[in-house]
Amino acid sequence: MNEPLTRSDIRKMARKAADYITFNCDGVNEGFEITHKGHTVFVDYSARLCSDEMQESVRVPAAWDAEGKEYPDISEALQLMLN
Repeated sequence: MNEPLTRSDIRKMARKAADYITFNCDGVNEGFEITHKGHTVFVDYSARLCSDEMQESVRVPAAWDAEGKEYPDISEALQLMLN
């Protein structure tokens, strides 16, 4: 059984996702997973050029533990942190 994630754990996951976007996405739409302490989140990054300005958005549609239990509260918190 996985330990519940703390606020600090969720912030660490947000940092991992933000770093991945910064260093790997380069304005290209991409979905990827971040794992921390037995919990995984799916992050959907999208970017589009609009009036010569890059508009980026991040959705976090799912978070789950190793047993497959979903955690919508973690998804919502991460989505707020990443947008």
